[in-house]
Amino acid sequence: MRALGGEEPAPAPEVGRWRGRTGAAVEGDKGVGGLHRSVDVGERARTRTRPSKGGPCEGELREGTMSDALTSERMSPELLKVVERAQREPEGRFHSLAHLIDVLALERAFRRLRKDAAVGVDGVTKAVYGEALGANLADLHERLKSMRYRHQPLRRVHIPKEQGKWRPIGISAFEDKLVQDAVREVLEAVYEQDFRDCSYGFRPKRGAHDGMRALNRALHQGTVSWILEADIVSFFDSLDRTQLQEMLQTRVADGSLLRLIGKCLHVGVLDGEEYSEPDRGTTQGSVLSPLLGNVYLHYVLDVWFEREVKPRLRGAATLIR
Repeated sequence: MRALGGEEPAPAPEVGRWRGRTGAAVEGDKGVGGLHRSVDVGERARTRTRPSKGGPCEGELREGTMSDALTSERMSPELLKVVERAQREPEGRFHSLAHLIDVLALERAFRRLRKDAAVGVDGVTKAVYGEALGANLADLHERLKSMRYRHQPLRRVHIPKEQGKWRPIGISAFEDKLVQDAVREVLEAVYEQDFRDCSYGFRPKRGAHDGMRALNRALHQGTVSWILEADIVSFFDSLDRTQLQEMLQTRVADGSLLRLIGKCLHVGVLDGEEYSEPDRGTTQGSVLSPLLGNVYLHYVLDVWFEREVKPRLRGAATLIR
């Protein structure tokens, strides 16, 4: 991530002191994917929506690539209602989202999964699971509804990094990948409306090259006095799960969905013959982890920079993450 400006930066955020909705009410005792419905999905009869308050972190610099990050071609009508309500009510909380993880959502997740994806501890491939796809998805959905679903341990592998280091990657069992991706789809419908324009990593229709182009535009304006570059070491491995779950409650009040996210976070790891249960972090390699990481950084970095840092500066400042 990079910060650009003409004044000294404010102190770094104290992650351990994040102030969120601790103790916020969470509702929902039913399992995932049930038949219940709620106005929280956004079915109020309005055709106009107002944009989220989540404007750009960079002051006068604006990007035009965020607004249609999730397209109607990829989304169900129910998810589109979530998008519309999230845009219309940037401070609103969603009490009923878990029912959106139905058989169709699980099937969409199946279609998105790569054919050659690495297998987890179950040894199941996409081809094998797809041989009885309808029955398998129906059974998985029933276990989600009745809260009998259990996330299997991750299979850990190590891939080489620069300077002779290794990066630990967690590979989920096949059904766990489907559940993670279905959860990601629901959360993304909410949080893509909240994320600031300054964030580029792991987002639909955005990437590192877009961030570099934004940096180049800022430099070519000729007003940059200094550039501060920072790297969060072992971010995914050290993320505070308790704080993350508190942050999620700022927008999500559906107890069933929050419990399912908790199952995806609090999962054992099988590294060769060694089994462990980490109490921090969100697994690198999980399809859900990048979105959860962005939610975390949205509050402790992007919003902090916008609300705490920029008002203290005399000149313009830009954050690019």
